[in-house]
Amino acid sequence: MKPLHLTLNAFGPYAGRTDLDLSVFGGSGLFLIGGDTGAGKTALFDAITFALYGETTGENRKTTMLRSDFAAPEAETYVELTFTHRGRSYTVRRWPDQQRAAKRGSGFVKSPAKAELIREPDEPVSGASAVTAAITKLLGIDARQFAQVSMLAQNDFTRLLNAPSADRAAILRQIFDTADHQRLGQAAVQHAREAEDACRRLDDTLLMQIGSLMGSGADEDTASQLEKLQADRDPYAAGAAAELGKSLLEFDEANEKRQQNIVNDLDEKIARGDAGVKIAEERAARRQKLAGLIEEEKRAAEVERQTNAMLAELQSRSDALKKTIADTEATRAALGQSDAEQLKIEHRIELAEGLTATCATLLQDLDKAKAAKADAEEKQHAYAEAQAALDELETAHIAMQRQLNANRAGLLAQELVDGQPCPVCGAVHHPQPAALPQDHVTEKALEDHEKTLTAQRRKTADASRAAGDAAAHAAELRATLLREADAFFARRGARYEGKPAAELTPGELREALLAQQKSLADGLAGLQADHKKFKQQADKARALADQLDNLNRQLAGLEKQAFAATRKSANAKAGHAAAAARVQQMQETMPKREDPDTLPKLQAALSRLRADRAAAMAARDAAVHRLHTNRAALAGLDKTMRQSAAARDKRAMWDNLSKTINGNLAGKVKLPFEQYVQAFYFDGVVEAANLRFTRMTDGQYRLLRRKSEAVGGKTALDLDVFDAYTGKTRPVGSLSGGESFMAALCLALGISDTIQQNAGGVTIETLFIDEGFGSLDADALEKAVDTLAGLAGGDKLIGVISHVEALQDRLTRQVRVTKTRAGSKAEIVVE
Repeated sequence: MKPLHLTLNAFGPYAGRTDLDLSVFGGSGLFLIGGDTGAGKTALFDAITFALYGETTGENRKTTMLRSDFAAPEAETYVELTFTHRGRSYTVRRWPDQQRAAKRGSGFVKSPAKAELIREPDEPVSGASAVTAAITKLLGIDARQFAQVSMLAQNDFTRLLNAPSADRAAILRQIFDTADHQRLGQAAVQHAREAEDACRRLDDTLLMQIGSLMGSGADEDTASQLEKLQADRDPYAAGAAAELGKSLLEFDEANEKRQQNIVNDLDEKIARGDAGVKIAEERAARRQKLAGLIEEEKRAAEVERQTNAMLAELQSRSDALKKTIADTEATRAALGQSDAEQLKIEHRIELAEGLTATCATLLQDLDKAKAAKADAEEKQHAYAEAQAALDELETAHIAMQRQLNANRAGLLAQELVDGQPCPVCGAVHHPQPAALPQDHVTEKALEDHEKTLTAQRRKTADASRAAGDAAAHAAELRATLLREADAFFARRGARYEGKPAAELTPGELREALLAQQKSLADGLAGLQADHKKFKQQADKARALADQLDNLNRQLAGLEKQAFAATRKSANAKAGHAAAAARVQQMQETMPKREDPDTLPKLQAALSRLRADRAAAMAARDAAVHRLHTNRAALAGLDKTMRQSAAARDKRAMWDNLSKTINGNLAGKVKLPFEQYVQAFYFDGVVEAANLRFTRMTDGQYRLLRRKSEAVGGKTALDLDVFDAYTGKTRPVGSLSGGESFMAALCLALGISDTIQQNAGGVTIETLFIDEGFGSLDADALEKAVDTLAGLAGGDKLIGVISHVEALQDRLTRQVRVTKTRAGSKAEIVVE
């Protein structure tokens, strides 16, 4: 990919439209992107990256921050890039999310991100995501890879050169995307830890199941062995515990059968006792039932008496309530129709209050009209004074102008010098120059007076406008007042017999309005008194109506109670007769003689049998509980022992795999798998870097990755340098500043070459190198430029981003960036 033309509008530090025709560089060789720090040099690469992928290279430069702070509100932020790739030309345009001033109306509109790719003769591609996918497919690399292989930033490749192994591993993890290998090691550690936890949990389960075995039902020897196993808390003794559990089951099964036979024998005895108690209980129940029937007959007689008394009382209350209802209805009818009169008076009060408010407003408007008239007169007087002052100044100005014209010869004579020609006649001798009067007028005095005259003219014009506006305002208020006053008088009808408002003086109009205000107040007071009287009558009528409703409800309730009492009285009478008949019938069927102590004796014997059965049941249940508990514990032991064996095998497998991947095997090199992969990539990077570094240093230096039997994960990516002049190898940190920059630059170029190879042979035809040349001396700078020129060859275009002045003299093809208060500017310079 080679850029041909780049257009930026309201992008980053560039406020307006910036057009850069990069095709003048010829598609190969070196060119300089120069300018002051912060001018926006790197922003040009950001613009190219954004146009292609919708992203920027900087971590702190988000796409939401691309709109220029210097741009006009209505300007639209976008980037357009025309480039060639494999013999074809493409144009991509991209707009970020942005807010700009609306083209129609006021306010701001939010524009979503959009993009389009022109690729004739193929169909164009539209949409931000679709264009990014098309560019990635076309170039064969994504945005992250493009930034890595096309932009070599000083901080990045210098940091990679001098970083310790741990930091260099983090950098290479990001460059070569080896995080999956790191996560593989972490996953193995996690699985090994989980396998260890599973074994520990199963051991705890075995100990819990051994502890749950119950030996209280067995012989002393078996119980003693079990107690010792439980006290040792050894999960590997689970097999011995299982054998003891089988013996315990045999004891528990025999004990359960013996206890069940005892329970069955007691159940037969209790059944015979229950039959005898049942017969005795039936006889006792009959005696108790007879006593209950006698009591029931007494209660029925009392209910009959009470219901008859209540029925008589309800009848008396109902008669008294009917008389009260008749009296209340007569009183309510005498109050008449008070509600209708009250509504009529409320309507008249509302009209009177509205007229009173209108009258008060007219009195206020009358005061406003009077104040406006006084203000208009005051402004008219101020205008007359300003006009008089203006006339006086204009007269004085004319006089000063005439005097200045008359004194021009004398003013000219003051500037004549003997021997120099006169500007009027040309003579070089001036025997009789014109005299200048004592009180002559100068050009300066006339100019000062003219400024005073101009200021007075403005003041007079302002006074004239103010007087006119005040007079118009006063007239408008007066007209509105008269119109609304006549409308008010018309509404008063016969209560106002005076002249129209226009024929009244302001004082007469005020008196007329005050008289109407008093009349309205008197009439309103009378209406309010009548309203109060009718309201009291209406309230009383409503209270009587509510009282009648309440009385009628009470009457209905009494009638309902009387009906219910009548039915209850009849039911009570019938119930009394039926209860007496049942008592007589029960007395005829009772036996004549019976022992009353039979039932207590039978119940005491049965209670003793039940107590014995409860004890037998407890013993049987304890045997059953031990049986079930031991059976469950034994089954759990068998299952858990099988699971524990499998878990221990799994733990051994994951422990060995984790140590292998993470470089923790005893007697082996301590090198994790991820760093092994990184070392493989790093060897390729170092080899590619040495192709240029050796040439830059005239064969003196060669980079080496540290390798030895003692190398582990902490030093596997350490970097040394071999000095051919001394024949010794030393740490790369011992290089000078200029040598470090050259080494770092070569290392970065090596990374770019390696990434291209790993991306499937992708060819990068344009490369940007950002800063770092300031640390080089003249000779080193020359070698670096020659190396880059050789790298460019005849088909690669390399842009050097730097503010170093020596590069400006060395590289004559430039993109010159200038920083101003209104934003940055960029232009192509070819010398």
